[in-house]
Amino acid sequence: MIGIFIGAPLVGILTALASVVFEQFLALIVNIVSQKEIVLDVYTHLNFFLVASAFIEESFKYLLAIFVFRKYLNLNRFKFIAASAFAGLFFGGTEIYFVLLANEKKIWDIYSLDSDTLFSLSAIVCLHVLTYLLISVFIASQKKNKGFQFKFIRTLIFPVFIHLLFNFLVIYKGNFTTWLVEIVLGIALVINLAVIIFNFRELD
Repeated sequence: MIGIFIGAPLVGILTALASVVFEQFLALIVNIVSQKEIVLDVYTHLNFFLVASAFIEESFKYLLAIFVFRKYLNLNRFKFIAASAFAGLFFGGTEIYFVLLANEKKIWDIYSLDSDTLFSLSAIVCLHVLTYLLISVFIASQKKNKGFQFKFIRTLIFPVFIHLLFNFLVIYKGNFTTWLVEIVLGIALVINLAVIIFNFRELD
């Protein structure tokens, strides 16, 4: 239980911080190559960084789930899955903090935001909970005789796709964005439940 209630929040925050640092490093490289300044509140509007951030964030979730939750904390089955979901909650919370920071707002300013912005921030938290959860249920249901590279690619396909689709929906808002975001998050939830149900006995 300590691994879930103490380790998971720390892992979630660490995952978010590692992702931001890596994304900023990537932005620095692009800045050097293109001679164009790329900062936190700008690169989220560029297609390249929307794709890159989805892959980077889901990759770090996978790596910390494997090396911290599984190997260091030795969590298995539903303890592992619960810890991953809890980590996703704190990952989302940390990302919201950075979004507010990039827009020169304090954490308590969240209460004065409009309904559309609050929906987007809430959706961010749900996204990270569901993708972290999805990564964990894929890991828990995989055969042990598969290689690391195969597991890595297979595990990240759906989380990265869902995350990428979410990024484009939130950034390029349209008339049906709210419905589409809800549908994407609903699909992520259904996939999670389906993997758990169909692999219930084989979950490790």
